[in-house]
Amino acid sequence: MSCFILLSLFVQKEFSYDQYHEDKDLIYQVYLSDTSSSRSDYAYQTMAPMATLFQETVPEVTDAIRFGRMRNRVIKLKTGIKYQADNIYFTDASIFDFFSIRILAGSASNLLASNDHIAISEEVALRMFDTVQDAVSKTIEVVDFGPLTVSGVFEDLPDNTHLDFDYLISFGNADKAMSHVFGPNNSALGENARSVMDWGTVSAFPVYLKLDPNLTDIANVELSLQEALSPHRPSDLVRLLPLTEIYFSELNTGYFGRKGEESNARLYMIIAFIILGVAIVNYMNMATARHSKRAKEVGIRKTVGGHRVQIAKQFFLESTIMSFFSLLLAICLTELALPMLNDFTGKDLDLAYDSPWTYLLLALFTILISFLSGIYPSLFLSKFSPIQMLTGRVTRGKGGASFRKVLVGFQFFVCLSLIAITSIVYSQFSYMQNMDLGIEEDQVLGVPMRDTNLQKKYPIFKDRLLSNASIADVTGVSYSVFKGNMSVYADIAGMEESQPVSYMSVESNFLNTLGIKVNTGQAFTDMEESSVAKALLINETAAEKFGWDNPLEEKIFQSPITGVVDDFIYGSAKTAIAPMAMMTSKEGFTQAYIKINGANVKEAVKHIQSVFEDFSVDYPFEYKFLDDHFAEMYENEKRLSDVFSIFSLLAIFIAGLGIFGLSIFMAEQRIKEIGIRKVLGAGVGHIIWVMNHGITKLMIVVAIITLPLVYHFMSLWLSDFAFHISLNGVLLVAPLLVLTLIVWSILMFQSYKSATTNPINALRTD
Repeated sequence: MSCFILLSLFVQKEFSYDQYHEDKDLIYQVYLSDTSSSRSDYAYQTMAPMATLFQETVPEVTDAIRFGRMRNRVIKLKTGIKYQADNIYFTDASIFDFFSIRILAGSASNLLASNDHIAISEEVALRMFDTVQDAVSKTIEVVDFGPLTVSGVFEDLPDNTHLDFDYLISFGNADKAMSHVFGPNNSALGENARSVMDWGTVSAFPVYLKLDPNLTDIANVELSLQEALSPHRPSDLVRLLPLTEIYFSELNTGYFGRKGEESNARLYMIIAFIILGVAIVNYMNMATARHSKRAKEVGIRKTVGGHRVQIAKQFFLESTIMSFFSLLLAICLTELALPMLNDFTGKDLDLAYDSPWTYLLLALFTILISFLSGIYPSLFLSKFSPIQMLTGRVTRGKGGASFRKVLVGFQFFVCLSLIAITSIVYSQFSYMQNMDLGIEEDQVLGVPMRDTNLQKKYPIFKDRLLSNASIADVTGVSYSVFKGNMSVYADIAGMEESQPVSYMSVESNFLNTLGIKVNTGQAFTDMEESSVAKALLINETAAEKFGWDNPLEEKIFQSPITGVVDDFIYGSAKTAIAPMAMMTSKEGFTQAYIKINGANVKEAVKHIQSVFEDFSVDYPFEYKFLDDHFAEMYENEKRLSDVFSIFSLLAIFIAGLGIFGLSIFMAEQRIKEIGIRKVLGAGVGHIIWVMNHGITKLMIVVAIITLPLVYHFMSLWLSDFAFHISLNGVLLVAPLLVLTLIVWSILMFQSYKSATTNPINALRTD
């Protein structure tokens, strides 16, 4: 019951995302699909003028807001204290009326009324200024952006919304925030300067619409939006996604960092019902199995005038009392386990004791469990006549034995399925974490270079690092290898549509530092210095996808290809390696990869930090080893798989308890048979086989049904990963052998005990 409550709280939280917004049924996110190119998938990136266009030209749209973001910023207070801000979002002023966001200080109409205003969350206000009220009107500086005045404080967003932000500024800052897109000299062009508000410039802004509450046909609204958009984007299709469906939607790519897997949530709910179901089955199984102990009691009660209804009520009452005390213990266990589950899942789960619904649901839960666990025993034991009870004919009936076989078969099915699934899930994530990435990730750490002074003085920074004997090599790159790369579309000879290519600008020693091998052509460091600037390398996937038998005779981005490198994973192991192109540069790097030489890692990191802080004035020192960075990409999946494994083991343990209890009963029921067999000369081994061969046959039948089902569904699950293990006989047969060993260990204990008992004691028992 405790496991069921814990998993139910988690699943309920998952399915409650964005349900708390007052206008949740009226809010939709806009997704576009460009039918004129190979980029036909629906995406949230829209152009800035689109929201205004929809609001002004489509009557069904009552309000529209946009989001943009600045990443990895540092905020400075007047006291000199610095804070890291992972994301600062710029949005429209009506956001606080659009979504249900409570204002704690300031006025909703004025919070983003000016471009020099910033609204912060309660958590940030308390961290920076101690109180919410003290935060208002304070001036803070966003490094490389400028000073802003805190105009108000909003309540921290709950953890059951796909939105996630702590800093909001006006959308009027969009051009300034995205100045890097247009280049440093854009503002000098005056009237000819490019702006995000121009059509055809930047598609990077999620757009949300609030529709008229009287609307019933969303399809017509989508057509109206397409018609309004057609003068500017004639090939775009519009799709509206309801606010409450965004969290689980495949279209949601986690712009705000929050995305759920509906299949995982449903899987946990299935495990919850399995655990509870196995426990109920155990109770029913043992209650009916032990009827021989109570058959005479029921027979005597019926003889002295007891009615079937009275006897059934007695068994229901016993079941209810058992369930009630189980619930009290379950609540205690739940409270003890909740902190650990919250740490595992990153959620804020709790039992709402202040809500009457909690007590009503717990009461209904207890009644339902009492009914399910008590219905069969009460009906089974109360249906027989007193003569059947007192003469022992009930204990010799086959109906109860057949029913118990079905229940035991169900437990075997659950155990075998969970053991097989858990082993496959564990094997997949172990494979992903230990797979060959195609690069040398050991002893290589990545250091973000966001400070402009550091970027400008990178050559000096590199020389200072290499002055230490612990540093083997340093290389610069435009993007982090495992997080972030630029995808551009290239015209490929012989292909009708332009093709996506991941582009990286790297330093000439990049391949050597990360151990990336060149299989055709030359590495950058093997070329003459005059040729390096024009050199262009692609990966094997690009050559294969574009059908190039001799890539060195082809061009990409109008540049001749000078080499092909072995494929290496530069993104996620969950997605296939995409075509990539690399060219060299001497500047513009945002990431440095540093290879440490020797075992003195702490001293090397200390030296790197010291040099970094000499160049980076405002941005703090951060680093990640490549192997740790790759493992972090699957932290969420690993956390969820751990939860799955823990609760699966609990289900297996509970089922094992049921099998153990049943083995005791079976031995007690056959005590006279065992005594007679021993008198007639049967050995211990023969008696053990006689007692257990029926269950062994049952396990084989269950395995024939279960293992093909596991193979089918886990093959579908593995197909979501570009790199995955192969399902072989070992992964399927090993769980069966493990389960057989567990069950036989349980049965052997009681069987051996019964087989070695003195037959005289068995035969003279009543």
